[in-house]
Amino acid sequence: MKLTIVSVLGLISVTNAGIFDAPPPDLPDWSKVERFTPDHLFAIKRLGALSVSPDKKNAVYTQWFFNRTANKVGTSLRVMDIANNFKSRDLTTYKEGRSDTSPVWLDSDTVAFSAVRGSPALNVFTVTVSDNKISQLTNFTNSVYTLVYSSAAKRLAFNSDVYPGLGIDESADKAEQMSAIPYSGVVYDHLFVRHWDTYIPKTRAQLFTLPIDKVDGTYAVTGTPVNVAAGYTGAWGLEPVSFVFSADGKNIAYAAKIPGVEESWSTKNDIFVSPVDASQPPVSVTPNNPGACSAPAYSPDGKYLAWLQMNTKGYESDRNRVMLMDLSTNQVSEVDMGWTLSPGSLKFAEDSKSLFHITGISVDNALFRYDFATKKNTQLSDASNLAFFDELGDNTLLVLAAALSHPMTIFTLKADGAKNKVKVSTENDELLSSLYLTNAYTFKFTGALDEQVEGYMMYPYGYDPSKKYPVAVMIHGGPQQAWLRSFSYAWNSNMYASQGYFTININFHGSPGYGQEFVDTIGRNWGSYPYEDIMKGLDYFLQEACGADADRVVGLGGSYGGYMTNWINGQTDRFKALVNHDGTFSTVSSYYATDELWFMEKDSGTPWIPKEREVMERFNPERYVANWKTPMLIIHGELDYRLPITEGLSTFTALQRRGVDSKLLYFPDENHWVLQPYNGLQWFSEAFQWIGKYTNTTTWTL
Repeated sequence: MKLTIVSVLGLISVTNAGIFDAPPPDLPDWSKVERFTPDHLFAIKRLGALSVSPDKKNAVYTQWFFNRTANKVGTSLRVMDIANNFKSRDLTTYKEGRSDTSPVWLDSDTVAFSAVRGSPALNVFTVTVSDNKISQLTNFTNSVYTLVYSSAAKRLAFNSDVYPGLGIDESADKAEQMSAIPYSGVVYDHLFVRHWDTYIPKTRAQLFTLPIDKVDGTYAVTGTPVNVAAGYTGAWGLEPVSFVFSADGKNIAYAAKIPGVEESWSTKNDIFVSPVDASQPPVSVTPNNPGACSAPAYSPDGKYLAWLQMNTKGYESDRNRVMLMDLSTNQVSEVDMGWTLSPGSLKFAEDSKSLFHITGISVDNALFRYDFATKKNTQLSDASNLAFFDELGDNTLLVLAAALSHPMTIFTLKADGAKNKVKVSTENDELLSSLYLTNAYTFKFTGALDEQVEGYMMYPYGYDPSKKYPVAVMIHGGPQQAWLRSFSYAWNSNMYASQGYFTININFHGSPGYGQEFVDTIGRNWGSYPYEDIMKGLDYFLQEACGADADRVVGLGGSYGGYMTNWINGQTDRFKALVNHDGTFSTVSSYYATDELWFMEKDSGTPWIPKEREVMERFNPERYVANWKTPMLIIHGELDYRLPITEGLSTFTALQRRGVDSKLLYFPDENHWVLQPYNGLQWFSEAFQWIGKYTNTTTWTL
């Protein structure tokens, strides 16, 4: 394990040299920058869904914006003229309450997208780049979404939630009939009963393809939609995701979770292939793999189908292996990537000679290119979280990437390994130009198991080495996630740095990006290695950082990070205050209430198996309530079915009954995340006031 970790860290050249100098040389002139506050955060235009036109002359992307005065959001389409110095303009007009999403190129002048725009439900519209003319392509009475197009097939693919045996419009009629039934009870005979934030309906998301073509210069529907998953011979409810057309347009590949009675405790997802006309039933190309498969990708030359595959049954954080099927022989082999990191997405290069993939490595989600001839894996980007990319030609990519210092922004990137990005979008330049936004400083220390652990830190706004500053310890969720050098609208370290805190983020054991063995160590060890890493990382930081006040340390975490705040409260009193967002109170009770049982069974245990129950109890925060004395703010959403509201209420009850200063922020309309902008503003306001109260720090308030 140690060799794996050292080799991965060696790839990123992590060093502590100079970061604790007082002050480091690259801090700004404080008289020329302002504090970054939630007011700025929720004024940012959020970019997404970047895609380059077939002729490489334009790129389309989405832009989300929150009108705070109207308390409404909207999403519109923007187009970037690549040939004209990357200038951007509106392709569809922004309007509060309207959402134009899922843009796909039909040709180099026409973009299809999903919207309502006065139709009965989400439908498909088109807009032409040359004149911004919008036309309605479909007029279904039931919503269609997640668009993919194949010019070879002359078909559009999309999802629609339908009843068994019914089509798109028929399902809308069925829903209307169901609404007239005078009783409201719903009967379930197997799990799931609910998932994420929704009780499971009788409909399922099916995959349809729809023939379209140009008629008199305008795209029109030329046939009937067909459900390519309808012929599946297993239990009803196969729900295709991540669908892609083959190069010749004859087939469509997709990932889908296997439905049935084991759905809530099995991670088995297969890769299926269906004819685009639904003339044959879906065929699984991974029938014998017990774990999760995802991200299918066809090569443009039509020779290969690739996908990501986890081999371990019931383990959602297993390593994704890159699999390759030779379509001429149907032989499948694993691509030797030369490491134990876990890619998250795949896309063949346009010449089919290499494979692009986005993979977490250390504190980045980086873009790599794997060359099939040389078997060389080249890292193309760093210091960012890269989300979307497309080829422009001349060994250049157009990418959408975020960093701690900026939200999702469009760059050009040479695919040569030099990692030099050039910014080409400007939507948020005016808003952010005068704000204190730093990309942080990485450091490493010896953590649990005597292994190297990485973290990063930020200096507080206005830092003066002669003064003392409070410290905010940020604890990530997952737990098999990692703190990335990325921009967050919920857990934004820059926000706390601008409030006057040193911030430290530690990628404790269990975090991806450091090799699979490092990830696996957290299994059945929730309260041991991660807790040790956080404490040792905090000790190291307090020893090295000039001006860090050991008497004013606070901790904040969500999901597993919320679990850890509860665990911390039972193990130490070194924190002045804690913030617990949607965290676990009892490892036992949460098993019976959560939706995805595979996660609890693999990570924590099954409570009726004696040996596993012992582990669950060993790291159960509820067992240590008698030790709780640190003040805590608990935040929880009513619609959180991953860690239900009872976990937050139980935490609040225990603190109140023990006489520990505590506060509960309850959202009746939020799930495991806080998605509504004004609720997000309230979240920050309450969290800042809570930790400010115990650190004597003046804070931003709503």
